[in-house]
Amino acid sequence: MYFSCARKLYYSCRGHEQFHSFSPSYIEHLVLKEVAMQYSELLKVSSSKDDVLSTDFDSMLLQVVDDLSIIYPDEVSGFTPEKMDEIAENVRSYLPEIQENLSEQIEYPEISGIADLISSSDNEPYLQSEKLNITGVPYRLLSIDGSFIPVMIKTSKAPENGVWNNDRLHVTSFVMLAEETHGIPIKSGLVIYAKSGHFRKLNIHSNDRRQVLKAIGRARKIKDGKMPDKNESALCESCEFSEMCNVKASLVSKLL
Repeated sequence: MYFSCARKLYYSCRGHEQFHSFSPSYIEHLVLKEVAMQYSELLKVSSSKDDVLSTDFDSMLLQVVDDLSIIYPDEVSGFTPEKMDEIAENVRSYLPEIQENLSEQIEYPEISGIADLISSSDNEPYLQSEKLNITGVPYRLLSIDGSFIPVMIKTSKAPENGVWNNDRLHVTSFVMLAEETHGIPIKSGLVIYAKSGHFRKLNIHSNDRRQVLKAIGRARKIKDGKMPDKNESALCESCEFSEMCNVKASLVSKLL
């Protein structure tokens, strides 16, 4: 939650009422998340780049949209079929890039092997650290060569190289949790970027762990009552605390 938005952490720790106003952008986020869950199975059953390119991604998208009301009934209850069609059309515009990027990655044995492991697992492990006093639930925790690789899905596009810094720290926090749970060193993680169809493996360094420890310290100060600065992002529109956060920001600005 801290990596997503420090203000959200502040409000949730204060016990404030959450304002649930699910926006089209949030529903698009859910659609992309569900679509990304299909990527590993697609790579598993494909033997060549042509197999991926010939996949009917449009049918896959339509099935995901149909299933959304069953998986997320509260979130989509206020959306008309017409509005859902608009959201699906927006996601459809990403499909050519997703398909092309996935087709290129099937040429990499390591990615194909990881995709195979992901598709063979349906467990989202709950991880808890008494030492760090944090918990987390990665999308998958893969057992590979006597160690583990935490996997997470992000519904954004991947950067040109590697992963976004916040995603690196998020994965690192899963690594640190899994290390305490299983008692062995973990050196890498994986981010699946839904909007571009990229699987990005990353090595975890000592500086990543150091930054996570700093973030935990800042989060504890927020929990103790220190309100963090407001950072605007695309997620603000769908945030359950948006009304409260905007009011607080206005009050602060009047005092300056």
